[in-house]
Amino acid sequence: LSFSPSSAETLLWYKKAQSLIDEQIKEIASYADENGAIDPRQLDPKTEKLLQMYLDNQNTWQEVCLVVNKDAEANGATTLVLNRPMAFSLSENLAKPILYGAYMGDRKITISEQNMYMKFLRAFEGSCAVYVGGPNKVENPAVIIHGIADLEGAEEISPGTGIYKGGLPAAIQGVLDRKYKPLDFRFFVGCHDYANGELDAVTYASKYQAIACARSLALKQCIQLPKPLWHEVMELSGGELREISMLEMMKRNDIQKD
Repeated sequence: LSFSPSSAETLLWYKKAQSLIDEQIKEIASYADENGAIDPRQLDPKTEKLLQMYLDNQNTWQEVCLVVNKDAEANGATTLVLNRPMAFSLSENLAKPILYGAYMGDRKITISEQNMYMKFLRAFEGSCAVYVGGPNKVENPAVIIHGIADLEGAEEISPGTGIYKGGLPAAIQGVLDRKYKPLDFRFFVGCHDYANGELDAVTYASKYQAIACARSLALKQCIQLPKPLWHEVMELSGGELREISMLEMMKRNDIQKD
């Protein structure tokens, strides 16, 4: 694998950063007791901050997120993680939280809700793409994402994207009528919920990289992809992002390389 002269700087900082992380994590691990626990009071402030950043990075590493809402006035935003599959078939235990949320309390399901539940099972029991959309609002009903412009009840997430959310009743009926296929839809449980400009802050801090929305990628199901979605997005972005993808790809021998 060769790199152009323009990528030499990227390769240099990447290797140095990797070495620094490896050294620091080994040093932190040396503080562990016989049970593997680390007392943070033993760490100096800079080392503790690095450990916090490392652990946070482990939870979000190689996430591909779709911004489905950004409120400039309220300075808030919502994103969905596109590449964290949860299930590709629908069970009775999964159907109810997708439809009604995880915490119904003592509230009883109405007759109309029960009818919707049974229709949902019939439509998606054999094939249903469910994803972990993020750590926030996991108790809420799932968000449905698709590319069907004329689906009743659906709304475009942003003008011109061709990506829509909502319209679940019409989606269920459309699948039952064989107008649509179950995998034309993606269900997301949870999200990343940002307030007070947090999304802009983490983007400026390079935790995430903002790129133009590609409809085909946002709607692609992460089912036995020859190449993980993160790598595909990074390569299509080009430049330094493509080089980082190549460097990460060198660590793996289980995925297809061009």
